[in-house]
Amino acid sequence: MPELPEVETVVRGLQNTIIGETILDLEVPWEKALIADDPYESMVGKSITGVRRRAKYIVIELDRGALVVHLRMTGKLTPLFSEKHVTVMLHFESGNSLYFKDTRKFGRMVYTEDPHDMLAHLGPEPLGEVFTPNLFYKMLRGKNRIIKPLLLDQTFLAGLGNIYVDEALFQSGIQPLSIASAIPRIRVKSLYSAIKSILSASIQAQGTTVLNFSHGDNQSGTYQGALQVYGRGGEPCLQCEQPIVKIKVGQRGTHYCEGCQKKYS
Repeated sequence: MPELPEVETVVRGLQNTIIGETILDLEVPWEKALIADDPYESMVGKSITGVRRRAKYIVIELDRGALVVHLRMTGKLTPLFSEKHVTVMLHFESGNSLYFKDTRKFGRMVYTEDPHDMLAHLGPEPLGEVFTPNLFYKMLRGKNRIIKPLLLDQTFLAGLGNIYVDEALFQSGIQPLSIASAIPRIRVKSLYSAIKSILSASIQAQGTTVLNFSHGDNQSGTYQGALQVYGRGGEPCLQCEQPIVKIKVGQRGTHYCEGCQKKYS
């Protein structure tokens, strides 16, 4: 599933291509993909005024209301038409189109008059100004939960997924089964810095392509070459050469190094 850097990459591409476009027509080959009381009435004739990201959601702002998009596992927004797996088509007055292609059909577009209200349940943005080391320490001190699933909880901290949580925990030396409230302040500061730096570096690399993430006209991300633990189960740690361990935590495959990461409980 695309995480914050991948979604941010898609948003930046859309900002350069669809802002200012006016929706002339739409088609919905997979009717479950678009949620709106009256899709045609809600969207046709409206212009796109902006595109932004909130957590893993893409918010396509219209001159009234917005389309909120969640790509889920295999969703893609592309200007390239495909004969297969297209669930929603937006056709613009310019003659251009935007296609929502989704092989597994889990992705959704939702038209809403108030995207702020729809996304109000989400936690702070890890790259936002509000998210500070002191705030993060207070957030963790109040949670007697295992750190890995806590960081995946979008109501706690928005945008992180399996790849970047594993990488940030490794970089900060914290074992993924650690209890959040037991992690000392100095390690919390390291985790905070790791989250910021890893997400920023991945955005610069246009995301991580492990299985099927692509953006624009089928371009891939390149951050996969910088991964330290994710997807490397059984391989030697790049720091201490012990084998990387892969376990299940909260139903999610989790990678870590027993030599480099300490458990706090």
